[in-house]
Parts: sequence; structure tokens; C-alpha cells
Amino acid sequence: MQSPESSRSPTALIVDDDHVMRLLEQETLVQFKFDVHEAADGEEALRLLDQFVPDLVLLDVDMPGMDGFEVCRQIRKRWDMTDMPLIMVTGMDDLGSINEAYESGANDFISKPINWPILGHRARYVLRSAQAARELRELQEKQAAIVQAMPDMIFLLDWQGTYLDYKAGYGSTPYKGTDEFLNRKLSDVLPAEVADLLLQAIELALLRGHLQSVVYKLPMPDGIHHYEARVAPSGVDKVVVVVRDVTLEKLNEDKIRRLAYFDTLTGMPNRQSFLERLDGELLRARRERHQVALLFLDLDGFKRVNDTLGHAAGDFLLRAVADRLKEKLRGSDFVARPALDEISVHFARLGGDEFTVVLPDLDIDNGQVVTVIANRMQALLSRPFQINQQEVTITSSIGIARFPGDGDDAATLLKHADTAMYHAKAQGRDNWQLYDKTLTSDAIKRLALENDIRKGLERDEFRLFYQPQVLAADGTIVGVEALIRWQHPEHGLVSPGDFIPVAEESGLIVPMGKWVIQTACRQVMAWQQHGVVAPRVAVNVSARQVRASDFIGHVTAIIDETGIRAEQLELELTESILMDPDTRRIEGLSRLRAQGVHFSIDDFGTGYSSLSYVKRFPISMLKIDQSFVRGLPGNANDVGIITAIIAMAQSLDLEVIAEGVENRAQADHLREAKCGKLQGYLFSRPLPPDEAECLLRQGRIALPQQGLE
Repeated sequence: MQSPESSRSPTALIVDDDHVMRLLEQETLVQFKFDVHEAADGEEALRLLDQFVPDLVLLDVDMPGMDGFEVCRQIRKRWDMTDMPLIMVTGMDDLGSINEAYESGANDFISKPINWPILGHRARYVLRSAQAARELRELQEKQAAIVQAMPDMIFLLDWQGTYLDYKAGYGSTPYKGTDEFLNRKLSDVLPAEVADLLLQAIELALLRGHLQSVVYKLPMPDGIHHYEARVAPSGVDKVVVVVRDVTLEKLNEDKIRRLAYFDTLTGMPNRQSFLERLDGELLRARRERHQVALLFLDLDGFKRVNDTLGHAAGDFLLRAVADRLKEKLRGSDFVARPALDEISVHFARLGGDEFTVVLPDLDIDNGQVVTVIANRMQALLSRPFQINQQEVTITSSIGIARFPGDGDDAATLLKHADTAMYHAKAQGRDNWQLYDKTLTSDAIKRLALENDIRKGLERDEFRLFYQPQVLAADGTIVGVEALIRWQHPEHGLVSPGDFIPVAEESGLIVPMGKWVIQTACRQVMAWQQHGVVAPRVAVNVSARQVRASDFIGHVTAIIDETGIRAEQLELELTESILMDPDTRRIEGLSRLRAQGVHFSIDDFGTGYSSLSYVKRFPISMLKIDQSFVRGLPGNANDVGIITAIIAMAQSLDLEVIAEGVENRAQADHLREAKCGKLQGYLFSRPLPPDEAECLLRQGRIALPQQGLE
């Protein structure tokens, strides 16, 4: 039934056996904008109510046959006082008749003789009252449904912390049974430290009149649970406490923190943690006039282990190396305070087979400690490792840089230690080298390669290959990633791993990156002109490329020049870009996103950057690094990490794609984990444009049967 206060006129049904009374009542109500219907007795009124539902009933008590009291009772069997308000008109003004009118279900009564001007106002008032009651009922029903659906437990307590009332949250369990805490104080129910926290919050909420928040934990039958309690004042001496079990969120936060600051394979601090701690050690060393040494270690021949024994064996070896370093370099070797101490000598895995050790608190005049540690590390790693009943022996090359002589900041120190490490490899590997400014051999080689790259760009020697990206559900091709290769005139097809680092360091990555975006966009248009429905093309962009002042303008110009739709282009950012959240850069990327260009984070989860920056960039997709995919489905750590990444992406409304999918078992696990898109050799190797076009025409890549891939 519509509100009588709406734009239409309210309807009224007059029930009276007296024709004159009906006429007078009708004339009065019409003046108050009512549409009026009439019934001469109770039976006729009930028949009319089967045909329409009025907003108001004006019912005479004294009628032949069925009297007004009985008619009212019949009406109340079908409609309550808010759905069909009813005014009883009676010539009897005794208390018994009035009580019977209300007991029958009347909203109000009017005694005869009727004060006609008052009747219209009375009718309008009854309508408004019924409408207000209906709205209140709907609000209460809505609030009850919300409370029932919420996972929160809701408690009402007085200012002394006594439980007065409780509403159960969906799927939530209180610390004690209801009969064990109602009408009891917090201190009688909860552990003392938790009760004290909540009592303080209650006191502050009532004193300041503001919401207070408390986080605490309680032992439950299935383990420790974490809770967040929000305390809001309710009157002058009571509070409402809304309690939510945040255990799952806490566990996810811990997983994400470990993902941000710890290498998931070895458990060591990762690059981000390493850089932050090294900065702290350098700051302390300046203040206390100490020396800091950085040892940069790279395993010799690690690629051979991966190639011959497989990636699983390589991962096992990396964990074994990490364990041996952490366990065997003890305090007597000058390297041993726990790796998680705020001020300590600590290890880190930077990625791949690269490890670092920071030695703080060294005396300026004592350089022998560093060489002792370097020799000790090499001796430890030269002992055989047992991998799948096979003995594997590796060596290591170590570069050493020292503060303050070899660098005044973390980045410089790391660069020079890296340079010294490459020099150690150039000296035959299995040795350590101190950084020296005279180290020029690597620089000369890199300069030669840099010149070759420059000439390659001028001579159009670079090529793009395309690897499809498919829906995990059915193999439908939804995108391609453009991958650069170098068709060198002497060395043939060169992998990007051999020239991208030099291009990045020299700045040639900027024109190279522009060429890649332009070529990929032109290829999409060429496919479309050939009648192929071209999906989104993903292009890797480097941090240096994004930091170029004209990067945004170049991308916009390429889109306009090639005619590609902006939403067909996806730019894959490296996690290192997130470490430099320049406001103008973020605004520029956001403008591209507003045009339709998509952004993803490549190799997500390798731990280079702090995940706190993800939300600041216009990211629409996370690309799970293949190092996590490789261990599926058997590696519990990889399973947990991928589950956490997907859950985080869903909470941030981001798409997820997994790269490096090489077998059906990995694909099946990722699909079941709700990873929407997949990419890898299981579906296709990177292909030249004409072969990629043939694949795009198919539109879908059927998954091979288990065991046939």
C-alpha cells in the first residue's frame, strides 16, 4: 500500500447504515482531499475490501447485522493497524464501548455528535501515525536483517563493564556462553589484560563521546583468535561494543608482510628489507664512526643445476645455501646475532642465486674481519650438498664493498659490491674481491655491448615475439604479452636477459621501450586489419622508462598514431617502480588509466618493493611470478603464497594472472584457486607475429590431457 502522504490522494472507506451520516462524512473527507468509497453495512464493507485496500476505514459501531466491533475484528485478521488504520464512529461514550473499540483493533474513535471540522484533521493524523509506524517497523526489520547478516557480535554494557545484552554475529562465537557473561562484569569473564583494555575504552567513550577501538586476542578451543572491538557511547552510562573476529585478516596481514619483507623460498629478508636495514646500519655507522662491510655473493654455475636437475632441485639448493649460511656463521665468526634483530649482522636474498651479508660495527682500522668472513662463507658453500640422493658441489663468487670508503649510501654500496662480485667471476670464480675504483674490465665489456645495442636499434635488429594469455576457465585467449628479442647479425637470436640489464643501466631502455610499445600497438592494428580480433597486448616497461619525463606523452602519442584503442594496451610495471611513489608520476599513470590503458605489476611477489604502495598506483592486475607457480601444487609454501596474493587481489578488486605455467597440474590448481588468467609454455611459447596470428584466429587453446604436456 502506498503512503497516504504521497502525491496521490488517500482513499477512505466509510461504513455506516445511516445514509445521511455517510453523506456528511464523505463531504468532510473530500474537503481534506480523500477519495471516498461507501458501504451500508459490515458485509458490504468486507466484500469491498476483497476488491481494493483503502488507506483509512471510518467504521460505525451500531449497525444492523454485523456490528462495527465484529467488522473491525474481521479486518484485523487480514491487516494490522499500520497497514489499514481504522477510526471507530460511535454514539456510545461509555468506557466499556471505548475499551471494546480499542480491543477490536481500532486506531482511534470519534463520538457522535461528530465535530465535522475536527474529523478531517483526525483522519489525516491517524494516516500519518500509521505511516510512521510502518516506516519504524520496516527500519527495525532492516536493522534486524543487517544484524543477523553481520559477522560481528554486539554487546550492551554499562559504565562499570557489566554485560546487559548480547546479539550473536553470523558465524561468530563468544568467549563464554551467554549464560556465563550476561549480568556479569568484564573482569569476571575475560582475561585481566583484555578486560582492562575494554574498561579503558568504555571510560574514554563515555567521557569523550567518541568511538574507541581496541584490538586484543583470546585463547579459543581452535587456537588464538584476534578481535577488534569498537566501543560507542549509548546514552550517558552505557556503551555498545561491536566485536569482530579478525583472525583471518591478521593471518593474511602476516602473510602479506612476509611477502613484502621476506624471501618466500629461503625465509631470509628480501631486497626491500635488506635496503631498509642497510640504510639504518649506515646511519648508525656515521653516528658512531664505525665501518660497515657488504658482501655480495653469487653462486657459480647455479644455472647448470637448474638446467640439469630441474627448478625444484635449484630451489632446494637455494634453501640449503641459506640454511647453511644462517646456521654455520655463528658469533665466533663475527656474524651471528639473530637475523631479525633491529640492529644486527644480517643476511638477505636479493633474488635468484644472489645473497648478501652486512657486517656492521667494524673498527675502521680492522679489515681482516671481512676477509675472514668471506673465506668462511666460501668454505661453507664448497662442501657438497645432497639433492635427491645426488651430491652437488658448487662454488661462490663474492664481491666486497665497505662504508665509507666504497660508498656513502645503500644503493652505491650495493652497486660496488655487485661490481666487485662480477670482477670475482671474471677472475675465474670461486674467489672474493674487494671493490676498487680501478675495476674497469666489466665496464669496458658493458660499453661494447651498449654500443652494439645502440647500433641494433638504429639497424632495426630487434624483434617482438608474442605469448598468449588465456582464461583459466576454458583456455580462451584474452591477451598476448609482447617479448623483445635481438636478432644479432653475429650471435643470432639473443635473449633479453643478456642485453636488457645493459640497456637499463645505459638509458637505452627508454628508446627501446618506446619502440616496443609502438611496434606492439602497430601489430595489434595489423592483426585487426587482417580480420583477427586482437586482444589486449601487454608490454613490459622498466622503471627508468617510466621515470622519463616524456613517457606519458609518448604512450598517448603512440595510441593516437597507431589507432589502437587505449584499453587494448597493458603496461607491465616492475615492482621497483612502486618504491618511488612520485606524486606527478602517479598522476600521469592515472591519466593513462583514465583513457583506458591497463597497468599490471610484473613478477609480483618477488619481494622487491613494499606492498603498501600498490594501492597508490592505478594497478588493475597482479602477475604472479613464475617462481611461485613452479612449486605447484605440491609445495605448501607456494600454495599459501599464491592463495594470499589472490585473496589480496580480490580484496583490492584486481585481476590476477599467473606466468610460467608449464603443466596441467599447475593450471588446474590455479584455476581452482580462482586465478583468472594463465600464461606459460603449457599453452604456447613466445611466437613471431605470423604464428601468433594463426593462434589468435583459433581464439582458444585447449589444455592438453594430464601427463601429455
